[in-house]
Amino acid sequence: MKYILMPFKFLWVIWGIIVFMSIISLITPIYLLLILIFGKKVKYTLVQCNYHVIAPYLLAMTLIFRKHHNREAMPDSGPCVLISNHQSMSDIIINAAASKQGGFFLSKKSMTKFPVFGLMIKALGILVDRNSEESRKKSYSYMVKTIKEDQHPIFIYPEGTRNRTDQPLKEFYDGAFRLALETQVPIIAQTLVGAQQIYHPNHPLQLQPGLVHVYFDKIDTTQYTKEDVKKLKEDVKQIMWNRIVNHPK
Repeated sequence: MKYILMPFKFLWVIWGIIVFMSIISLITPIYLLLILIFGKKVKYTLVQCNYHVIAPYLLAMTLIFRKHHNREAMPDSGPCVLISNHQSMSDIIINAAASKQGGFFLSKKSMTKFPVFGLMIKALGILVDRNSEESRKKSYSYMVKTIKEDQHPIFIYPEGTRNRTDQPLKEFYDGAFRLALETQVPIIAQTLVGAQQIYHPNHPLQLQPGLVHVYFDKIDTTQYTKEDVKKLKEDVKQIMWNRIVNHPK
């Protein structure tokens, strides 16, 4: 059966690319013009637009549906560190559409190489070159400022990249947890279940419609000290791990 479906999955990924690039090509020049006119103060409004308008539209056009679980755990506003497991290339759109509020994404600098989309990331994302200590320090300082002074959420994938293994989660980096402890804001974990079945990272030319379950958990970081980065990281990972393995098959 899977071989019969492969041509349809290939055609669906082509459709997905057309839809994605069409909307990104349309809105990116508008966003850049607005930033040029109004400056940085308009950036969060554009992020919110991406979360609440663009992302739901892209999912609707590709027939990717989501079911929320415990979404009331996520606050409607206020600074926090948003995290998620990373299963597929569609995650960023699913995470955005599921969130109650927008967050500035931490993104690898290499993502700016993508045509058009790279300009969007450069304009609204927080870029980091993991091979550069200076870049890591600069992006971290910017995230601290964004939370403390601007009172906006930050979104980080603690696995760093898509999970191509057969394990529920990869190892987590410390950054998201160190950031939450330093700024004393809650962590909002979005655990995705089913995204790999829709768009598996090992099969980039196969996309299909489907349902993704999004679990929300709020972790109070005030119960930890700044030295508890490892404990916080492991506690959050266990929560997300349990969400995945205990999800009804």
